[in-house]
Amino acid sequence: MVFFSCDGCGEVLKKNQVDGHAQRCRRCASVSCADCQVSFFGDDFRKHTSCLTEVERYEKKGQTPKKKEKLSPQEEWMDTVQSSVDSAPAHLKHYVLKIAERDNIPRKPKQFINFAANSLKLRAGNSVVTEIWDFLKSKHEEKRVNANAISKDEKMETIDKPTSSVTQLEQSQHSLIDDRKTLQQSDNNVLASTENAVESKRPAPDPKKVRKAMKTVLKKETTKSLRLKLLCKKVRVSLSLPKADATMLKKIVKSASRGEKFIVDKEKKVIALKVD
Repeated sequence: MVFFSCDGCGEVLKKNQVDGHAQRCRRCASVSCADCQVSFFGDDFRKHTSCLTEVERYEKKGQTPKKKEKLSPQEEWMDTVQSSVDSAPAHLKHYVLKIAERDNIPRKPKQFINFAANSLKLRAGNSVVTEIWDFLKSKHEEKRVNANAISKDEKMETIDKPTSSVTQLEQSQHSLIDDRKTLQQSDNNVLASTENAVESKRPAPDPKKVRKAMKTVLKKETTKSLRLKLLCKKVRVSLSLPKADATMLKKIVKSASRGEKFIVDKEKKVIALKVD
């Protein structure tokens, strides 16, 4: 609720007390808003329905203003009544002004009609009271519709315009992902080159030892034969060779299997030992 101070005597007044004070105070030529310090002459103060809060007035410049607290339903209704005085029809303006000077004006039709009838000294069945209610109710609905439309537009603007901080965060995340990919690729290249260098320095398995191991492994089998993949694995284990030698060992086993001591079934990829 907006408060005013008399520029003549300095008395602090509620909005609905300004008219009564102006009639009593001879020095009251204008009133000033207690929050924004703007002076209002005549009936101009009626249009001043909302203002800065103390936090907004005293906070540092350059800071983002905090969102204003939402008015309660009763405060919205009081604001509607006080701001509707100037736009009231001529035959109702005097009555609306008298009601606006009161506190805690009821928001529901039955209570309002009883309140207005008692305040204005009119009968409850008087059509003037009903007209006042209909006029204030229509103004209140119109004000709520306008407020909802403004709120919806503000939300749409917020959605359509992403903040710069969000954009910068997305850019930094993409940059970080690219850096990680580059670093991982670099590590893979170094690892591959290191493995190639180690393999080039490692001596190849001895073909004679491989051939002898092949015979030993096949003799232990009931059918005296094994598939190429399994034979290579058992030969590697028997010679205690590392997995890095698997490719080279496979080539040596294939070459040795062409000898007189072995029989090769190329379709089934099976190598058997000749039995004398």
